[in-house]
Amino acid sequence: MASKGWKVVKPHVPMIKFRKGGINRGTATPSVQAGPTVSQKSPGATGPNVVVLPTIEDIYLPPRFQRRPLDEKEIAYINATTSHSHRI
Repeated sequence: MASKGWKVVKPHVPMIKFRKGGINRGTATPSVQAGPTVSQKSPGATGPNVVVLPTIEDIYLPPRFQRRPLDEKEIAYINATTSHSHRI
């Protein structure tokens, strides 16, 4: 049987401590730290502290992060399932 009262969920305490640290909720500050790269404000971004950082192109990713090529079965499945939703 189900209990009649609500249970209170205790706050989660992480059991893993990372070497680099992390954001401590008690000492976290909303400021953004700029590294040696030049940060730019994006014209389409909203908010005063939005920082645009340089990105890496997918062709320069290490092999373990690259997408595997799609085979013909996957291409046929994608074409068959998406062709009906885009009809005018």
